[in-house]
Amino acid sequence: MNRSANHTKHVIATILCITTLLGMPSASWAENFDEAERLYADHCAVCHGADRGGYIGPALNSDQTELTQAQIKSRIREGGATTLMPQHPTWPGKLSTRKMNLLASLIAQRPKQSMSWGLNDIQDSLEVLVADESTLPSKPTYKIKNLDDLMAIMARGRFAAGDKAKVVFFDGRTNKKIGEVATDFAPHLMDFHPKQERWAYVRDDAGYILKIDLYSLKIVRKIRAGLNGTSLAVSRDGRYLAAGSFVPNTAVILDALTLKPLKLIELRGINPDGKMVEADSGMITSTPFADVFVIALEQAGQVWIIDLNKPDMPITKITNVGRHLHDAFLSPDGRYVVVSSYDDNINAVIDLAKRRIVKKIPAGCQPHLGSGAVVRSQGRLLGIGTNIGSQSCKSYEITVFDMDTFEVVKRIPVLGPTESPAAHPKAPYIVVDIVGTGPNANKIQFIDKNTLKVAKTLTVSGTLGHSHFPEYTARGDYLYVSSSVGGDRIAGYDGDRLVIYDAHSLKKVKTVSMEVPAGVFSHLRARTVVVGLEGKAR
Repeated sequence: MNRSANHTKHVIATILCITTLLGMPSASWAENFDEAERLYADHCAVCHGADRGGYIGPALNSDQTELTQAQIKSRIREGGATTLMPQHPTWPGKLSTRKMNLLASLIAQRPKQSMSWGLNDIQDSLEVLVADESTLPSKPTYKIKNLDDLMAIMARGRFAAGDKAKVVFFDGRTNKKIGEVATDFAPHLMDFHPKQERWAYVRDDAGYILKIDLYSLKIVRKIRAGLNGTSLAVSRDGRYLAAGSFVPNTAVILDALTLKPLKLIELRGINPDGKMVEADSGMITSTPFADVFVIALEQAGQVWIIDLNKPDMPITKITNVGRHLHDAFLSPDGRYVVVSSYDDNINAVIDLAKRRIVKKIPAGCQPHLGSGAVVRSQGRLLGIGTNIGSQSCKSYEITVFDMDTFEVVKRIPVLGPTESPAAHPKAPYIVVDIVGTGPNANKIQFIDKNTLKVAKTLTVSGTLGHSHFPEYTARGDYLYVSSSVGGDRIAGYDGDRLVIYDAHSLKKVKTVSMEVPAGVFSHLRARTVVVGLEGKAR
């Protein structure tokens, strides 16, 4: 993988942060653990956390890992069926037996690391790749009738790093691929500038933010906002970005034009049980209702509202929202934000005008709203809530609630845990992805918007496959679904592709091979509030 000298400097800086190793039995062991830390930073940190405390993958440290050293070696060598962990024989081409043994020793013997990444670190990580943005083209260099039709797919790549980690772009009107942007590390999500259509921002799982020119499909600037993190939002006027991190537990406000960091916020607070805790950044969103960012502090159970027009950007803290907050979505006018609380099985509704909780909606087994969805059905405006149900659930369901009263309207039984709903005013169906590791994780289900009943179930990929992140194109003509494989790849299981369906007939239109496709994002989101009530495409 090609990396700039500046990028290499900051990878080294990250490695130095995680090599404070105490109690080594000998100098040779110290050298081995130093090498192991470097191997971990290169091959494992993007998924398991730079501090080895867990992230998308589980924690890998002596305090939390339940596997023996021999079992860890086996897992590194063979991978994990139904997980993102690369399977045999892909690792031996990258890691020798000695290096695998070093990693296993590190994981089995060393605790989680304490890491920091401050404002100066963030500033020093800034890379300017296009110094004079006036030299960029004045219109797209590829054929597309309307940029609203642009669809972006986050391709993680098998190793979550390298040249297969990239954003792949399609014209959602013709379903033709128009280009791609390599991201070095697995891209997680994309947001778009609400005022200037050419700018997009990508957050990857190693904590970087990439500013992308959509006309030339070039990265113009990049900065490392944290060492791992998923959340990103652009303010309603396009002045600011906000990015939250898991490692360390911080959020940063940046200038959207230059990516200059302006304010660093430590995410910690008293949780509903009265304990002071550090918190991961769950949801971050802006809103058309006001010049604010809204952040959910996962473990602290608080939602913070950051005022962008006031000196020093003061924070209003709403406490006791729930235990383990995560995803959220807005009401169509942006006044209310609905936040999922995993451990309480509720969706909390917060009034951003009055800055208080107005409702806690019973939400089934471990709610996970994804980007949320709102639909009009039989004269009512309805919110759609998914339930990821990674804990043991008696039944799986979709929670439907009235967006005016926030009362539950219906619970719709589905085949398994769900993550990301999709809807469009011109499409007849609400779409939900069945996720997890069960036999139905390769399916998506279609709910009729009028009857609120499951009308159709499609199997997208083969045995042990995963089908997720459905997204309608700007005009609601097509549905894009990411299909990634589970199980040992040498067994020939079907998957690792983008699948495109006709949104009305549900017939498969196209499949495109892609390594571990994940989130799908429509450019039309730049001018909308909620999924399902998209503004009219230009």
